[in-house]
Amino acid sequence: MAADKTLHGAGNLGALLVRAFRWFEEGLASDPDTAHLPRLSGTQFMTLASLDDDGTSIAELARRVGVTRQAMHQQIGEMEKAALVELVGSPTDRRVKLVKLSLLGRTLDQKAAQAIADLEKELTQRIGKDAVSGLRANLSVDWGAPGKSAAKA
Repeated sequence: MAADKTLHGAGNLGALLVRAFRWFEEGLASDPDTAHLPRLSGTQFMTLASLDDDGTSIAELARRVGVTRQAMHQQIGEMEKAALVELVGSPTDRRVKLVKLSLLGRTLDQKAAQAIADLEKELTQRIGKDAVSGLRANLSVDWGAPGKSAAKA
C-alpha cells in the first residue's frame, strides 16, 4: 500500500503532530482547574510556551513561534489586555521591551503545567509508558534545520 502523500492524509506526520497538540489543548480547556482561565489560541499557547523566565523580546517570540513581528505584536497586545503578560524594559537595551508572564499568566502557567502532567498520565494509560517515553525521546532530539539541503549536509 502506497503512503498517502497528501497534506490531510492519515499518515502525514505534521498533521499527526498538530492533532496531538490539539489533544493537549482541548484537554487544558476541559480541565476544571484551567477551564475558568482565559482560553488561548494556538499561537498564544505557543507564545507562552516560548517565553523565557526573564522575559523574551517580541522579535524573538515571533521567530520561535514562526509568525511575523506584526502578528506577534497583535498577539502580545491581546494577551496584555487579558492580563496574561506584561511588557518590561530590557536591562541590556533600552530600545527593547521584553514580554514576561503577569501574575495571572504565572497562575495559568502553573495550573496548565499540572493539567498537562495529568494529561500525560492519561496518555500513558491509553498508549503505554514505553510509547510516551519514546515520543518524549524522539521529540526532544535536535532534528536540525528543516529542508532538503540541510538533510544532505
